[in-house]
Amino acid sequence: MVAVKMLLAGVFFVGTVSFSEGIKDQPIPCSIGSVAFDSLPGRNQQVLNYVIHNGSKISPTYQSSVCTELLIGVLKNFTLLSKEDKNRIRIITEENVHELRLNNSPIPKGVYYALTESKKGITINSLQDARPGDFVQFWYWSWGHCGIVKSIDAKKSTMELYSSYPSTNGYGIQTFNIPGECYFVRLK
Repeated sequence: MVAVKMLLAGVFFVGTVSFSEGIKDQPIPCSIGSVAFDSLPGRNQQVLNYVIHNGSKISPTYQSSVCTELLIGVLKNFTLLSKEDKNRIRIITEENVHELRLNNSPIPKGVYYALTESKKGITINSLQDARPGDFVQFWYWSWGHCGIVKSIDAKKSTMELYSSYPSTNGYGIQTFNIPGECYFVRLK
């Protein structure tokens, strides 16, 4: 069995980097068109404001804070995270992650698993229901990544995430193709 201590995203994709000073009153594109910031769930508004203003402090470089550590840094501002919650977000396991994925285990679902199992999150079952400020863990064939949704373009099947990623050397905004294995969760 392979021990996975920390999942690191692959680097075949080069995303765009942009930073926002604030997004209040700015339309945020998502899967159902354009959503005004004030119409998002209150907790999502708080998550977005927090990651925009503190993301670069939480994850100044990718080496110091990978994607999972950025999410933990944001989440601990809103809820108490147990050691088990943090390990679930980090996908700490002695088992083969790819076999777990094939068997639909909750373990590789990372932040989704941590927040739903601890009753701190609401499952988002449809891409159309995902909103900016939701958390996501996703997998391509050989690697996974996690972040906070900035926007979703269902027509192009892409999503922009606030995350920590090698191409941004820490906190930044990246665009990813939406894979079939994608788990969204909203913080309560």
